[in-house]
Amino acid sequence: MLYRALATRRRLALALTAGVAVLALVAGLVMYADGGTIAGIGGGVQWHTAWSASFSGPAGSKVSPRSWSYDTGSSGFGNGEVEVMTSSANNVFLDGRGDLDIAAIYQGTLWTSGRIVSTQQFAAPASGQMMVSASIQQPDAADALGYWPAFWLLGPGPWPADGEIDVMEDVNGLSETAGTLHCGNLTQRDPDGSFGPCHEYTGLSSGLRPCPDCQQGYQTYSVIVDRRDAADEQIRWYLNGHEYSSVSESQVGAAVWDKAVNHGFSIILDLAMGGTYPQDQCHCTAPDSQTSSGGVLSVRSLTVSYAGG
Repeated sequence: MLYRALATRRRLALALTAGVAVLALVAGLVMYADGGTIAGIGGGVQWHTAWSASFSGPAGSKVSPRSWSYDTGSSGFGNGEVEVMTSSANNVFLDGRGDLDIAAIYQGTLWTSGRIVSTQQFAAPASGQMMVSASIQQPDAADALGYWPAFWLLGPGPWPADGEIDVMEDVNGLSETAGTLHCGNLTQRDPDGSFGPCHEYTGLSSGLRPCPDCQQGYQTYSVIVDRRDAADEQIRWYLNGHEYSSVSESQVGAAVWDKAVNHGFSIILDLAMGGTYPQDQCHCTAPDSQTSSGGVLSVRSLTVSYAGG
């Protein structure tokens, strides 16, 4: 989520170090969980499901601590967000029907919401592909000004050099989605005023694209990290199986790409309120006094799949 990754990294450094010790995933050495295949994306490629999130449990219960940790606080996460991220089941909870819900609630003087981070990391195998995919319904708030739902991947080290891949972001209930790669540096000034080969802080982004019925139903958001061509690897973004954006290694150079992409990523789900992205889009203060409380980001499924490698 732009440069709010910086605050997330500080909070999760110890947890991620422990996770790396447990998992061979950081090196891309993943044992296929079920040997199954996934049809659709990738032109007939056989996708094997390596990991699948489970959101089963009684209504109102918390996520499994074996799979998820909470990233809490009220620092603004580097983006001027106004919410307090909590571990409360009022903000992050199972709905009792197999879905995960993250709710943004206004409590008279402040907004509370939630952000969860996978305890495992996932990497694309050399000469193969990794797909991370989730079925999500964006918040359907009556007045969604300031809402900022996101599904994203975060690398293990300094940002933006160690990479961030935003699979889905929308702001202000616009029924849109954006996919973005963050990489490179914050020291090399570009002619347009951005930084480094990835043009930070915006990153290499699709920009917001139409996403019909994003707020009214579940849509499938996917990203593929494709390492089959060692000379020019790719990242591709999909909405309901249709590719809408891509970035290639040749755009940033091999050294920058390798540092940003070829390692393990944590998966993050969150619902922010306010901050630079919503406000840059509306050219206003967001949220405002009319913004509806109680909007929910709902996640029905989330999988990590591999092909080749």
